[in-house]
Amino acid sequence: MTDTTRAAKRTFSQPKQRHFLALFLALITATVMIPGMTTYLPLSAADQVAIPILLFPFIWTGLFVYAYLAPKAWHATLLMVVLTLLHGALSYVNVA
Repeated sequence: MTDTTRAAKRTFSQPKQRHFLALFLALITATVMIPGMTTYLPLSAADQVAIPILLFPFIWTGLFVYAYLAPKAWHATLLMVVLTLLHGALSYVNVA
């Protein structure tokens, strides 16, 4: 088997980075998204808290799966970092 054939048969590139993304960054991103979502959801106060909490497992699962299925590992990294920073900023602005 040549190197090009072996590279073509790999399931995904950069497995260590994808494992880190799926295990840690997906959890951090989903956790930061919960308070961020309470700032922009146009619902009553109780629903603003309940809906993000109920969506947490689905958000985490989606980010976890995307970490492995993204065409490039940096796509998933960029998405999770942007989501974390955006929702962190929304939480900060809402508190300040």
